[in-house]
Amino acid sequence: MITVNVCGYDSMHKMKFHRSCPGGYENHALLLIKTASYFEIDGEATDFGPNTVMVYGAGSPVHYGCRNPHYNDDWIHFELLGEDEGLLRELAIPVNRPFTLPCLGTLTDYARLVVQEKLSARPHSPQAIDSLMHALLYSLADQVHAAPNDNTGNPYYYPMSELRMEIQNAPWQKWDTPRLAQRLHLSISHFQHLYKQFFDTTCIQDIIRARIRYAQLYLCISEMTVSSLAAFCGYDNELHFMRQFKKVTGMTPSQYRKAHRGSVFDSD
Repeated sequence: MITVNVCGYDSMHKMKFHRSCPGGYENHALLLIKTASYFEIDGEATDFGPNTVMVYGAGSPVHYGCRNPHYNDDWIHFELLGEDEGLLRELAIPVNRPFTLPCLGTLTDYARLVVQEKLSARPHSPQAIDSLMHALLYSLADQVHAAPNDNTGNPYYYPMSELRMEIQNAPWQKWDTPRLAQRLHLSISHFQHLYKQFFDTTCIQDIIRARIRYAQLYLCISEMTVSSLAAFCGYDNELHFMRQFKKVTGMTPSQYRKAHRGSVFDSD
């Protein structure tokens, strides 16, 4: 079984920082880092770009940080019990060694669900968290060991992946396809074709999902009215926001808040 001690979703640091814990954490720690960062390993600091993953083993020295005043991550401190004690080794997931993936999308979705379930404290939350953590780690292993993506040879793949991460990290901005296509010096139709080819979804669908995820988080941790939240998430029309929210989640914003009310831990 996998248990979660503490966790956080979309945690932000608005200034440079360095986290140091020479004796390590009591449990394993998973970091899904959406912005630039650095890690100190064997006394040497190495910089990493967005979409970096780090799994710290229990008791392993922790030294990492951010040189810029913008840092964003999801983090989960977890324990592997019983038959799952050797799961990281079985899945061949690197431990105490940071690595970068093309995109964190699915992994950060699982992290958000873990945090929400942890906060809900429902009777069957431990079982739900166990299932979600298994799904997260299996998904992570699949990405670590995936065959090379046929799209990575396309010169637009990495610029578009970076653009996609920008959208996911700041969904409230006024994103629109013509301006995004212009940034990559592509026609709108070519941009839309490549986006669908690379990510198996449309740019508009990605923007909507990112905004709804953002709204879900703030419904859990804030007292904002639905009208204020709609504007906060980039919507000009409250009714349009409510329709999209219900289409994606199956609930109205008010129903979602009532079902998932809680507060997110803000320190990893």
